[in-house]
Amino acid sequence: MNHQEELALSAEQSGKKPLVQSAKDFMAGVLSPLKSKDVGQMVEEFTAETTLVIEGLSEDQVRLEQQLNRLSTLQAEKEKYLLGKLDQANREMQELRKEISALESRLAQAEKTAQDKKIKKMEGLSGLLRQATWLVSIPVAAWVITAILGLFQ
Repeated sequence: MNHQEELALSAEQSGKKPLVQSAKDFMAGVLSPLKSKDVGQMVEEFTAETTLVIEGLSEDQVRLEQQLNRLSTLQAEKEKYLLGKLDQANREMQELRKEISALESRLAQAEKTAQDKKIKKMEGLSGLLRQATWLVSIPVAAWVITAILGLFQ
């Protein structure tokens, strides 16, 4: 008997298979489905399934690219709209600043005019008082002179 037969006989007697035999049985079990089918047919099935998955992924990618393009276009339109609104708001703000500046200058001019009128009014009032003083002083001076002349008579 050779050595393998002795091992097989001793394994049968002990009820256990040798390690090598169990590994061979395991590999045979794994490879048996592969051996029963034609490898070409398995490659075809794998290729068909892989192609189906890749086509699905490609369609998904095309849809995502279209959606990205739509969103990019929408974003560009929104940016253009907002920039237009911002420019319009800036122009309106500049116009309001010009109006405020014009109103401030008109207010300053009106205040100056009002102050000048007050000064003229005061000058007019003091001038009127001066004239009234002269008008009153002439008859008073005449009375004083007549009174002094009346004392000497």
